[in-house]
Amino acid sequence: MLDQPVVQLARYCSMRTERDFDTIILRLSGEFDLDCEERFRDELEAAMGEVARWLVLDLRGLEFMDSTGLRVLVQIDARSRSDDFQFVVLCGEGHVRCVLRESGLDGVLPVVDRYGRVPASDSPV
Repeated sequence: MLDQPVVQLARYCSMRTERDFDTIILRLSGEFDLDCEERFRDELEAAMGEVARWLVLDLRGLEFMDSTGLRVLVQIDARSRSDDFQFVVLCGEGHVRCVLRESGLDGVLPVVDRYGRVPASDSPV
């Protein structure tokens, strides 16, 4: 596994990129909002420049995510279908899981817990 150094995306958001064979894991920490979107997209493009069949977006280190983060997740999910790679959102309990649940996206996006299980969705969708 090849780990990259932690990259500061914004004042309160950082990301670590890990590569393992054909899998890229992006581990986010802090607060994902509009301040870090542009830098995240740049880092995502750099990471996806490698041949990857899987992209795992690990949100367990996030304390906060707003609609910017939700929009980015939906866009990555759509891109995974058009560019033919598997996309998974790794999410624990807490604020981010609540945001996914309340938005209905936990029933739409490929969300898994740390054991790889798909958590039950209680979204109205």
